[in-house]
Amino acid sequence: MMLRRVKEFKEDESGSFTLEASLLFPAILIATMMLIFFSMIIFYKSVLQFEANRIADQVAYVWNNSSKDVETGEFVEYTTENGDGLYWRLTDNNFLQQFGLSGSDDSGLANKKKREHLAKEIPGLTEATVSYNNSLLNSTITVSLEKPMPLPSSVTTMFGTNLMEAKATRSVTEPVEVIRNTEVVVYFGGKIKEYYGYIEKFMKK
Repeated sequence: MMLRRVKEFKEDESGSFTLEASLLFPAILIATMMLIFFSMIIFYKSVLQFEANRIADQVAYVWNNSSKDVETGEFVEYTTENGDGLYWRLTDNNFLQQFGLSGSDDSGLANKKKREHLAKEIPGLTEATVSYNNSLLNSTITVSLEKPMPLPSSVTTMFGTNLMEAKATRSVTEPVEVIRNTEVVVYFGGKIKEYYGYIEKFMKK
């Protein structure tokens, strides 16, 4: 009797679908939720990176004039009128960084031109910095943003971090200044070549 019931139980397939579904459903649910959370992280990270890129672009774009509007580039005052000064690139542009020195780093004017308020206006940030590096061949603006993930702590623990970071670097390009400096070098190079003979004679005396 018992053997017959066992045999019938083994051959009876009713309820097998429910059993299989109860085993698979949790795994499918967990995989789906992980995919959703991963997509949310990618989205929030992309938004934060976009903000860093936007701020770096705007600051680099208006670096040559503190009066420029970051959105349009429009200005009503020249550098000689808005407090920048005629020779601000030599005195207040972290000029000594080009030679590996730090005497005038982060001057008041350089800090003003970094416009850090653009980064601090983004809600929810734990850290927002805008830095300027003036090297001999290339000047750059670097924007670093840090923001907590708006996700449950259990999820952030699973991914190993609860912070998102974004960094963007842009070169400060000033075509007019490059042309002016090139003309100065060409002019003085021609003068040195012109008076080289006199200088050579003077040195031999």
